[in-house]
Amino acid sequence: MTGLLQALALVACAPLLQGAMRSLRARLAGRPGPSLLQPYRDLAKLCGKEALLPDDVSPLVRVAPGIVFGVALTFAATVPFFAAGALEATVDVVALAFLLGLGRFVLTLAALDTRSAFAGMAASREASFGGLVEPALLLALLGAAVSGGGTRFSALSTLPLDAASTLAFAAFALVVLVETARVPIDNQETHYELTMIHEGLLLEYSGAQLALLQAAAYVKQIAFFAVAALLLPGDAWWAHAGWMAALAIAVTLVETALAKLRLFEVPQVLGAAFILAATSIGLHVVGGLG
Repeated sequence: MTGLLQALALVACAPLLQGAMRSLRARLAGRPGPSLLQPYRDLAKLCGKEALLPDDVSPLVRVAPGIVFGVALTFAATVPFFAAGALEATVDVVALAFLLGLGRFVLTLAALDTRSAFAGMAASREASFGGLVEPALLLALLGAAVSGGGTRFSALSTLPLDAASTLAFAAFALVVLVETARVPIDNQETHYELTMIHEGLLLEYSGAQLALLQAAAYVKQIAFFAVAALLLPGDAWWAHAGWMAALAIAVTLVETALAKLRLFEVPQVLGAAFILAATSIGLHVVGGLG
């Protein structure tokens, strides 16, 4: 029950976090920006429109939004933000990597099935970068969890403040930029076909299906911020919430200060995340031997 209530709370707050980051980014750029509640209005508007899809697509294209949203909802219910729930006993950091991989696989396959050139281009990029970010994600969480005494999510909230956990957080922070489609890796606000990745996967969707995919992206983003908050000091939920707010501001500042990287430079960032995560595990092993 705790996991369900937590998931519902994160789902309700996810568009608000997106709206706050959009508004802050606009103000830092000297623009008034949209309202904090604009993502809610966008989702409601999309839900009122008819969902149209290309002809002769497979059933996977039609069910993919529901699967992707289900993956995001499971992710949100798993993170022990308020308290450890029933899912926390069965889903650890390794299962999380497979869970997120399932969402990426389904969405990529659905984009290819639409037979759109731009969606196919985005699917190719998503698959390429996904193959690089998933090892970094797994190693970062494993390094942090092992430092806390296990691979369960509850171990993340008992991390010692040492070099190994610091490197694990640095690696995970780079992973968050990739998984949430943030600058300098990707840009959520562009529809320029030659550079977009995540938005390109959604080009053929509309109406309620597009609303479901957008909501899934918002929930996945706030869940990633919640996991990142677990890697920082503090055990109470209000401490996690404070770290999430600080992380949202930090990510927005990074987006404002940096330009989007060229596509062939993104693997260098993912390689750096992998090295940091592997070094974190190496330091833990050396410390254990010592």
